[in-house]
Amino acid sequence: MKEAFFCMLFSFLILGVVLLIGLNLSFFSPFKNAFKDFSYLDLYHAEKLDDNDFHINQDIILVNIDRLNRKEIAEVLDKLQQFQPKIIGIDIIFKDKKDPIWDNYLAGKLKDESLVFAYSIIGSNEVNTDSTLHKIDDNKGYANFNFNKETIVIRNFQGVRKLENKTLTSFPVMIAKNYMGDSWYCNNEIFLEKEIPIQYTGRRDEFLILESRDLLGKEAIPFIKDKIVLVGYLGNEMAYKYDIEDKHYTPMNPKFVGKSPPDTFGLVIHANIVQMLIDGNYIKVVPNWVLGLLTIVLTFFSLAYFIYLGKKQLASYVLRLNLVQLLFTIFFVWLSLYFFKNGILFKITTITAVVVFSMGLIGYYRKLAHYLYKRFKWQGYFFHD
Repeated sequence: MKEAFFCMLFSFLILGVVLLIGLNLSFFSPFKNAFKDFSYLDLYHAEKLDDNDFHINQDIILVNIDRLNRKEIAEVLDKLQQFQPKIIGIDIIFKDKKDPIWDNYLAGKLKDESLVFAYSIIGSNEVNTDSTLHKIDDNKGYANFNFNKETIVIRNFQGVRKLENKTLTSFPVMIAKNYMGDSWYCNNEIFLEKEIPIQYTGRRDEFLILESRDLLGKEAIPFIKDKIVLVGYLGNEMAYKYDIEDKHYTPMNPKFVGKSPPDTFGLVIHANIVQMLIDGNYIKVVPNWVLGLLTIVLTFFSLAYFIYLGKKQLASYVLRLNLVQLLFTIFFVWLSLYFFKNGILFKITTITAVVVFSMGLIGYYRKLAHYLYKRFKWQGYFFHD
């Protein structure tokens, strides 16, 4: 047991040095770039949506502004307000003044109490709709998805963010909060301050999408009443697959590794987050302290077992070691996918990397123990008087 403990410390030390120095070798660059920001759990997201029976979301309607001008957007908003949705989320920032006549016309349509506005956080600044069009106070939320510049795939979501002594709320949270009213279940919103995984439930085609022509000229569209309507850019209806404006990488991308175009419009990501919030359908995350404890326990007992086998000098030792490393990795990948399918995110990367790496260092630790015994008469399991 003592030898396993010291071998574990030796492994952690070597692993720490490797991580500290960093292996930035150009030889591995093509491989590294191909798998940049890759998660094997993305495979499950994409396959889950492909395997599920096709269904149209019943709570959220998307309205595409495509290349409409401000007059046309104002007409769309006017018509939507006549159809009495419960909430209209506007994922558009009218940052600058344009034609005074149509700006004034649009401003009149932005006064409705059902509207929730999006703005953007850039550095420590807020980019809002111009105050001459609408002075936004409380009924707004930031539309940013990813504050971590190291990742480009939108897997997580931060609902509340503190910035310079201010508490800012995201666009999807504001929509869900206004929609649910008194039944909004997280008044303190503390858990939303941390990044949480997004439970993706639908691609673009699984939301009802209305174009301006579907609204203008209609006397009534009954199914809009009391629904959530999100207004924003979804590209041209005929060529949206090739449009990359306001498009992002998500786990729903059918191409898992390598180069591919962004797959999901920002408005669709907002819709998925809103649906997750109103359903309370969160992915639970195994705490880091549990992962750390599991890593230590599994590393210790794995080392103890193979140190015991190594002392016996079995001919099959190397084969057993390699087989266990392989089976250990396969088992934990399967276990992680099993948990994920049941709504639990169990991050196994650290556990598998540390345990497999540590088992591979037993031979080097034995050489170190032999050196210490020869030089300092250090007594251990491998070498002693």
